Amino acid sequence: MRHDRSLLAVYVLLGTIGLSGTSIADHSLTAGDNAFGFKLIHQLLKDQPVTNISISPYSAATVLHMVGSGAEGTTKTEMQQVLETTGLSSKEVGAANKEIAQSLTSASSHVILTTANAIWYRQKTPIKPAFISANRQFYGATVEELNFTHPCALDIINTWASDKTQGKIKRLADGMIDPETTRLFLANAIYFKGKWSKPFLVKDTKNQTFHLHGGGEKLIPMMRESTHLDYREGSGYQAVRLPYDGDNLGMYVFLPDSSSSPEILLAKLSGSTWQHEIKSGFRYREGTLVLPQFKIEYSVELREPLQSLGMRAAFDASTANFSGIAPGLFISAARQKTFVEVNEEGTEAAAVTAVTPSLTALTPRFEMIVDRPFLFLIEDKQTQMILFMGVVFDPMSDNWIERSH
Repeated sequence: MRHDRSLLAVYVLLGTIGLSGTSIADHSLTAGDNAFGFKLIHQLLKDQPVTNISISPYSAATVLHMVGSGAEGTTKTEMQQVLETTGLSSKEVGAANKEIAQSLTSASSHVILTTANAIWYRQKTPIKPAFISANRQFYGATVEELNFTHPCALDIINTWASDKTQGKIKRLADGMIDPETTRLFLANAIYFKGKWSKPFLVKDTKNQTFHLHGGGEKLIPMMRESTHLDYREGSGYQAVRLPYDGDNLGMYVFLPDSSSSPEILLAKLSGSTWQHEIKSGFRYREGTLVLPQFKIEYSVELREPLQSLGMRAAFDASTANFSGIAPGLFISAARQKTFVEVNEEGTEAAAVTAVTPSLTALTPRFEMIVDRPFLFLIEDKQTQMILFMGVVFDPMSDNWIERSH
């Protein structure tokens, strides 16, 4: 029956981002997106052990909320469970997303932070007006007809992705479109560029040994600063928050103890522990931080990870129900591409996700030397939304890591 179904393609563009949400739905959506992010990175690290990973929970969740607004039945129930939005209507999710997106892009004049959503649909496909209207109203999506059989269709989508991420995400849609069966292509893009509130001094960057997983070593350019930062020590780890200009956005770096690992630490982290236990333990402290420069370009097919998390019906041609969009659709592909670069000046990050239907003076100083595999995440303080998160096993590994499931 598969050839009788139309393809719903979902693609994700990721980048760095951070709600002063005014409604319960806003807070619930933030908590849900963050929880989804922790579940997804858990699954990816399970599928791809000892691999540099970087994802944008916000971007991936947003594009899935967009397509999920047209889901019904078991398809909708499974998507809500994975995305942690059970109990929220599609309208509530959309309205909360709109508030969050407006807050993210308008709250800070100190960094560059942009988001964009788009939908392309095959000419003459009977897309339901309510689906188009909701995506325009709540997600600010541009909606255009597109002839998927024409060779220029790929270029149109790829150019959009590149333009929205300042050229950091290229060739997003390659291999994702079936000219005969693709009916719909949805994408979310996010781009972030910010300087540290207090940049690292280039003169202090020195090559230093980084201890790799499994016992190997590499000399890595390591940045160093002695300053006051939000810092905490937890069970089996140290952590610090590095603020960007304006302090609204910040990067959290988690360093597992030498007897631990990113896998062990991630097993303890969830949306709930992050919100209710981890964040409250940070205190403003004086100390020294040594952090490697790193750059990750990452691409992952999300179909199997999402299925493993419980989102099965949406990807099955015989069970998918997207009747709120058009008859006979299932998600044929879901992809995310991300870019994150960290240096003395600050951070640049971008991502695209696409879906194809088809402290006190008496406190001792801290020292945190990040010379072994670590975790990072970028959060918006005002919205509490996690925009990026990742695991770094090797700061100087191949910069383009492609994984297909």
